[in-house]
Amino acid sequence: MLTSLTAHCALQRSLQQISPLRPDRLRSCDFPSPIPHPPPLSQSYTNVTKGQNILISRQHDDTTVITSGLGTRSTILEPPFQDIPFAGGFIQIVDTLLVPPSRLELTARDAYKDLTSFLGALYKSGLAPDLSSRKDITILASRNAAFQSIASALDPLSREDLSTILQYHIIPDQVLSSSDLSSLDNSTGSSLVTLLGSDDKASRVTVSKAGNNIFFNSAQLLQSDILLANGVIHIIDNVLNPDEFAEVPDLEAKSQTPVFQVSKGAETRTGTRVPAPFTTWLPCTSDCPEPTVDASTQRTATTTGRNGVNSQSSTGLGAQVTAAAGFLGVVGMGVIGMGVM
Repeated sequence: MLTSLTAHCALQRSLQQISPLRPDRLRSCDFPSPIPHPPPLSQSYTNVTKGQNILISRQHDDTTVITSGLGTRSTILEPPFQDIPFAGGFIQIVDTLLVPPSRLELTARDAYKDLTSFLGALYKSGLAPDLSSRKDITILASRNAAFQSIASALDPLSREDLSTILQYHIIPDQVLSSSDLSSLDNSTGSSLVTLLGSDDKASRVTVSKAGNNIFFNSAQLLQSDILLANGVIHIIDNVLNPDEFAEVPDLEAKSQTPVFQVSKGAETRTGTRVPAPFTTWLPCTSDCPEPTVDASTQRTATTTGRNGVNSQSSTGLGAQVTAAAGFLGVVGMGVIGMGVM
């Protein structure tokens, strides 16, 4: 169990060196007595079969860091705030609240901004936002530079072709951590069925390992285990191509070659100097332009969204406005039980 203290309480404890077994001292931190249990997490946070995860890592200075949703990092405090016994096990006190993993849209747009091209492509293809409601997924998300490196090859793609490529980056019905991926590897590589769904080779991604590096076909894993409300993201250095499913990594190269053909003369429309592709497809979240609606023809309808929150849409002859319910990405919980990935 991990407990987050307010800054005032943490400072008070560190100054007084309070024994963890003195409940009278606990009251000096203005906690209610008894501490209420947090409400159960909604499906927005627990859309994974085995329950949500946290990441635990030991740093070079021997401190232990807990990573939770949106890349939030919490540090376990030093003794006497470690291994505090209670009837059900041990309490570890951390310096900040753990954050339940959020939906893909919030995670990729705000917490990991190197994934905005991937997220924008999901919107253009029609896979977002519904992908965030799918249970148990592993996403191999290409970073922005990967999309920039093949920008001219992506421009002419139809919505359907783009959807096919992106589905090749999604492993359904499995939440695979980096340790799971490492254990999949063997001498010939292991293949994972993607959202494309069929059993032929073109619908599978091959996972292989060389030293400490993990590859998906020829794309290298750059950052692993980014927690989502419905699974996990791994960032890779290239865009995967189902038409090039047999590609293998070049272990002598410093970086892997893209598997999309960039036409001659298109170099000025490709590379890190061009804008990140597909970001114009991201929904507006702030400073959105106000549409003009003819009041004489305006009518208002109320609908109920997936979360049970009402939203209103106003339609006129030439415009439609939708007011969507917001999403709270941080929950103020003092105590939360999670799994460890």
